Amino acid sequence: MTASKDIDLVNITQKKWADMVLKIGSAYRKKNNLDDLISELLHKIYAFDHCSILFKPTLAKHNQFRSTKEEFISYFLGQNKVCKEDKGFAIKNWKSIKFENFKIVNYNDQLLSMGNYYFEDEKNEFLKVEYTFGFIKVSPDELRINLHHSSLPYNG
Repeated sequence: MTASKDIDLVNITQKKWADMVLKIGSAYRKKNNLDDLISELLHKIYAFDHCSILFKPTLAKHNQFRSTKEEFISYFLGQNKVCKEDKGFAIKNWKSIKFENFKIVNYNDQLLSMGNYYFEDEKNEFLKVEYTFGFIKVSPDELRINLHHSSLPYNG
């Protein structure tokens, strides 16, 4: 059984992630420097300061699996040329991101959430994405993401 406090922590961390992605996109459109924002994403949302990270980005085909900061930056910003296929997921014109957790489980203070999240763009069109996020507790009241797997739903 997952405690309601743990469910709340997952929801808070997911909201922080969504807000940060939207903030990066907004700053990009305003031509602001993104260094501080991407650093905040990597160190205050993801667990780079605590452990290894596993990342399977939604729109990755050739370099499907990522684990380094440079690969994360490539995916989210598309500017460092580490993975040539990356276009910058966080700099797209998203105007909202909504998580719908199917289930959240806790095993030895490792939290996992699985569900769908929806990215709304400036044309009010939605991209539905399936996800699994893993979290570690870095304090009793704070989580960091150590597993992020996203993919588009099967369309066969």
